[in-house]
Amino acid sequence: MKNILFVCAMRKEAELIAKKLKLDKLEENMYKKDNVSLLITGIGKQKTAIGLTKYLCENVKPQLIINVGYAGSTDIKVGQWVCITKSYNYEWEIPGEEKYNMLDFGNQSLNIINFNEIKKVECYSAESFVTSTNLQGSIAFDMELHSIAILCDMYKIPLMSLKKISDNLSLNDYYDNLKEENVFELESCLEFLDEEIM
Repeated sequence: MKNILFVCAMRKEAELIAKKLKLDKLEENMYKKDNVSLLITGIGKQKTAIGLTKYLCENVKPQLIINVGYAGSTDIKVGQWVCITKSYNYEWEIPGEEKYNMLDFGNQSLNIINFNEIKKVECYSAESFVTSTNLQGSIAFDMELHSIAILCDMYKIPLMSLKKISDNLSLNDYYDNLKEENVFELESCLEFLDEEIM
C-alpha cells in the first residue's frame, strides 16, 4: 500500500472521509491508520502552506498527496465531482510576468483519476471567494490547491485533486447549497480512489 496523505481545508470536508477510512484521530487536525493519513490545514493558501510544510518537515514524505474539497465553478453543475489537471495562482497577475503562473514551482500537471464520468478541469486558487471572473470555459476555483501544488512540486510528490462543485460563483448559492446533502458530502470520492489507495 502507498504512503498517502489526504489534505482537506475544513473539518466538515475531512471528518466523514476519516470515518469512512477508519482513521484514528491523532491530534486536532491529524488522522492516521497504517499508511494513510489525513491533514486538515485550515482555509486559504497561507494556512494550507503552513500546515502542509509543518507536516512534511515532521513526517515521512508521502508517495501521493490527494487534495479533496469544495470548489466553485463558472458553469459546472453543482454537486458534480471534478478532477483537477493543473493549478494556477489566481492572484498572480504582475506586469511583465506570466499571468497566473509562478515559473519556479507549482506548474506541474496533476495526477488524473481513471474514471470517465469525472470531468477534468483546471483550477485557480484565490485568497477569497470568487464571485466573478474574466476567465473563459469550464474551470474551478478554490482557496488552497495552488499552495499544495507548489509544495508537491518542491518536494517531488505526486498530487491528485478531487473537487466537488459547491456553487457557480455565488456566495449566496454556496450557503443555500449547504442544506443539500448530496452537494456537501465528500466521502463518495473514495469510490473513485480504490486503485490509488491500495
